[in-house]
Amino acid sequence: MVLQDNKTHQSNFRFGGQSASLEGINFLAGHGFDFADLNLNELGKIRREESDMLEAAARGGIFFVAHAPDLRVDDPEGLARIEEAVRYSARFRPRTITIHPILASPSNTPEKIRLKIREIAKLAGLAAQFGAKIACENTAEVADDMADVLAADPGIVLTLDIGHGELLGEENKSLGFIKTWPDRIAHVHIHDNVGGDTYYEDLHLPLGEGRIDFKPIMEALALLSQEVTITFEMPRHKALEGLMWLRERGLA
Repeated sequence: MVLQDNKTHQSNFRFGGQSASLEGINFLAGHGFDFADLNLNELGKIRREESDMLEAAARGGIFFVAHAPDLRVDDPEGLARIEEAVRYSARFRPRTITIHPILASPSNTPEKIRLKIREIAKLAGLAAQFGAKIACENTAEVADDMADVLAADPGIVLTLDIGHGELLGEENKSLGFIKTWPDRIAHVHIHDNVGGDTYYEDLHLPLGEGRIDFKPIMEALALLSQEVTITFEMPRHKALEGLMWLRERGLA
């Protein structure tokens, strides 16, 4: 089913799916999504199809956000690859570039956290050169863990991962992020799971196949004054079903 009315919203939401190929861009544009979330873990593949992807996005009227490689900013090799990906992404003019700050790891020390924040601030400056913002994604963090990194640069925003919020606790942490940082949430990852005490339970299930109560979270996000981009972090056909699932419940 093509959701042709997808670009006319009753809210501040814009919906998209993951892509690293022309096939993905064509699917998302052809099914009425607003944007493609560029998976920079597959940089080589994107480079090969760059021109065709940009042309298809322009024809389909979709824009880009991006997700940096799933590497650590406190590791020199990982940071170099993240920097390379951020610089390259300028060709697609992404609105946000998501990174994993890993600020709640048991292995963190105060010095290591300061190093991470310094490097993230540098990435924010780099992204700002082409109009993008670095978006820090919660993994194990609670809202207060993001205070120092958000204070480091006004161009740093948040990617709220609703699925991650369900892990490592009895209650989903998403409402805490929305309440604490209402003006800094720019992007959202949406997927389902059944909770759990480790990231092996980060199942990225289709919506409705886990235990997450999406209604209060989506309603709180809808009250934010800024536009919020929402990526379905699941296979593309499931993303389409997920958007239908939200709409059937009046949440999109």
